[in-house]
Amino acid sequence: MEKELSPEEGSQILRKMTKIKMQATRGKDDLKSNVELGRDLDLYIVSDVVGKGLPLLTPKGATIKRELERFITDEELKRGYEYTSTPIMAKSDLYKISGHWQHYKDDMFTLNVHGEDYALRPMTCPFQFVLFKRKPRTYKDLPKKYAELATLFRKEKSGELRGLTRLSQFTLADAHVLCTPEQIEEEFIKVMDLIKYTMKILGIEVWYRFSKWDPENKKGKYVDNPKAWEHTQKFMKKILDKMEVKYIEAEDEAAFYGPKLDLQYKDVYGKEDSLITLQIDFALPEKFDLKYTDKDGKEKLAMVIHRSSTGCTERTISYILEKTQGNLPLWLSPIQTKVMSMNEDVKDYALQINKKLLDTGIRSELDNRNESIGKKVKGAITEKAFYLITVGEQEMKENKIAVRKRDSKEIITMTLEEFREKINTEIFKKTL
Repeated sequence: MEKELSPEEGSQILRKMTKIKMQATRGKDDLKSNVELGRDLDLYIVSDVVGKGLPLLTPKGATIKRELERFITDEELKRGYEYTSTPIMAKSDLYKISGHWQHYKDDMFTLNVHGEDYALRPMTCPFQFVLFKRKPRTYKDLPKKYAELATLFRKEKSGELRGLTRLSQFTLADAHVLCTPEQIEEEFIKVMDLIKYTMKILGIEVWYRFSKWDPENKKGKYVDNPKAWEHTQKFMKKILDKMEVKYIEAEDEAAFYGPKLDLQYKDVYGKEDSLITLQIDFALPEKFDLKYTDKDGKEKLAMVIHRSSTGCTERTISYILEKTQGNLPLWLSPIQTKVMSMNEDVKDYALQINKKLLDTGIRSELDNRNESIGKKVKGAITEKAFYLITVGEQEMKENKIAVRKRDSKEIITMTLEEFREKINTEIFKKTL
């Protein structure tokens, strides 16, 4: 007679089986997942009390997120984007206009407020369209580029939720370009240029998937306008081919309102996901009546490009963590410098060095414990501190510091001013 397992025993066995399966899938390189790296480097946790798919970022994890978002905000502002701030929820009326209520409701978190249906937003486009409509527009106002670091909510299947890769709540570097039909190709190319730039800075390697509708799909998954679908897909393909973008085609992967270009990648376990998405929308401009007055004085519908630039911030962080195995570039490193004293006599000097680094805006930590320098250095390397700074009596006497990178054995002695100039230049350049 088989013994019935308690819930606790069943959970333990399931965790062991999952770990064995993950290790087997990982392969000979023994790469760590973002879940393991998040735990080892104290970047985020997932709490049963809070809920699945709702990670809590520690101060270190929040630092990575903040720096990534600062980077893309500054870059987009340079490129003419205007930032909005819109609600995280809205009445069902808004989503009925956009079609999300009809096509996407099962994937949304819905709630009843004072007898009315509301939903947490799965995307920002309807909100930004309402902003666009707040006053009359002419061709001189276009292109209008609205961007937002938006908190979004999507009801993923429980089994799909994992680490920072797939979440119930996430942040998206979202934007919508409203333009004339004559501007659409130029603006599409500009969006691609931005995406390629961000991928270069972040060291992201992807392949492109041209995601199309399925004309045989009769389940109401897509906006029912075959002529518009065919026209938009041909137009998008023409632009991609003109730009010599290499892509694969995938039917039945489009958004419900238009075709899209997905930038695909695989995590350390070989699971494929989309990192960044770019879409041409033929449906929502008409649904929201996004009109402008053209040169001839006639009202016309604007064209819309939906796009991200760094994708879901959390998923991008998971990609970078797994690719670098936690050895983040200097500008993203939570600990940019670790200052360590050699002995008791130089503790005050180490404290002064660390304070001056902090005053310069460098993320620095001080290790003044009564431990051997070897143990301190080992700890700093485990924490993935980018620069290790040691100070002893000789450095204090000469008013200098001893510096080495975490991945190098070479130690260079220099003044603090020389080091600050060096590190600030490297942070500014965002070298990988």
